Amino acid sequence: MRDALAVKITVGLVKLVVVLVLAGWALWLYQLWQPARQVELHTLNFLQRASARDWPAVLNMMSDDYRDTWGHDREEVIDEARQLLSHFFALHIVLLDELATRVMDGEGSATARVGVFGSGSGVAYAVIEAVRELERPFIFRWQRDGRPWQWRLVEVQQEELAERYPQGAKRRGW
Repeated sequence: MRDALAVKITVGLVKLVVVLVLAGWALWLYQLWQPARQVELHTLNFLQRASARDWPAVLNMMSDDYRDTWGHDREEVIDEARQLLSHFFALHIVLLDELATRVMDGEGSATARVGVFGSGSGVAYAVIEAVRELERPFIFRWQRDGRPWQWRLVEVQQEELAERYPQGAKRRGW
């Protein structure tokens, strides 16, 4: 009788632990999949992949409908980034401010100043200096693509760069 009671108590405790673990996991997923959290995580991941110059991964994060201030599509942006950032021996692209996110109806934006750090050729140092001089933030615009964890970058804006370089990097001959 005592052994049967011990087994029932043990089984009950195991069930309780399983239920608590599953509830904790469900709460964690709920928090993780919140749209604002996804926009934040995707923006950070995008900057990390760009820093690593993992161009296939960066391209995969961009929407087929991507367009920037200069009218570049995603393939043109990757081509220009590949050329421009090839001048770096070491590269780190980081947020300088806390990321401000806004989400509404499957679209989101993440806004913060961005810093570029590293070493390389004279072009690399020109890029570092040009980005360092920017006072206004970058705006990363995202669109949900199906499931709660699937977001695609549809646009990156930075007003000062658009004002300084109205023709874009390629047309300047970088």
